[in-house]
Amino acid sequence: MLNNRSTLLVKRMGEINRKAFDDMCSEKYSNGDWQEISAELCSLWERYLGDSNWHPFKRVKNGGIWQEIIDDDDEKLKELKNDHAEVYEVVTNALLELNEYNPSSRYPVPEVWNKKERRRATLKEIIQYLFSKSKRPKRKRS
Repeated sequence: MLNNRSTLLVKRMGEINRKAFDDMCSEKYSNGDWQEISAELCSLWERYLGDSNWHPFKRVKNGGIWQEIIDDDDEKLKELKNDHAEVYEVVTNALLELNEYNPSSRYPVPEVWNKKERRRATLKEIIQYLFSKSKRPKRKRS
């Protein structure tokens, strides 16, 4: 029911965008090994993100409210930023999503997503979408 042309889609929150790794590696490593390097790097960072013992966040008080933000002094993230700055934002976005949606288990979680507005879909939007897809034309009686 949900497809690429839909306004709503199921997004896996906390999942790394592999295309960003492919794009970076195809530019950086012009030889034929770029696909293998991309897969290895992406798998490595997926393992790091799934490691619940790794906590690259720091708590800061913002307007009287405590928030967790990315710790720029984290060694793994520093190394990523220095060696592969092109994918740093992709990894940190996935990390922030994991921390918001599933901080204890640290694995990607499916979420109905409003693709147009780049946010979580509301229950009202989901119901409207389902009703619009379930309407069938009435049969004509002969």
